[in-house]
Amino acid sequence: MAEIEISEVLKERRKKMGLTQGQVAERIYVSQKSISNWENGKNYPDIESLIRLAHLYELSLDQLLLEGSSLVEDIKIQAEQKTMKRMALPSLIVNLCIIVLLVSQKWWGELSLQATIILIISMCGNFVPLYYFERRRILLEKELDSKPKHSHAVLLIVVVVLFAAAAILVIPQFF
Repeated sequence: MAEIEISEVLKERRKKMGLTQGQVAERIYVSQKSISNWENGKNYPDIESLIRLAHLYELSLDQLLLEGSSLVEDIKIQAEQKTMKRMALPSLIVNLCIIVLLVSQKWWGELSLQATIILIISMCGNFVPLYYFERRRILLEKELDSKPKHSHAVLLIVVVVLFAAAAILVIPQFF
């Protein structure tokens, strides 16, 4: 039995009911662009939207999700990608704060060499989770067969920060 994509089911059902994308969007409280993306297979509805769509289109969730479809797995992967982005944010913010602290020593008061070294070691250690979350996000994108975005962002940040830290230690009078 050929697997039917959910995008096809959504489009067929909407047309069968004589609704426009805008009308569906209004009834399930999303944007018209979301409906278009779902119907074109660019991404998938979240679980709340799936429930609303099933109700609107008078389908069971089983009928909508189609047994054997990769939709459920793709939704899980997209959710994990969002989690990876959210989990990386605190590490990034802490590193940015450390950079500001190190760079602004001239204005806020000079730190001891030991404090500066401890901050730099902390910042470097903080890049481990950043690197992990970015790599995991990229692997998840590959699972979805989409082109990874910002694949070298974390590496670039690490290089810039290490360069800045080295400059602070070697030439402290400029900072």
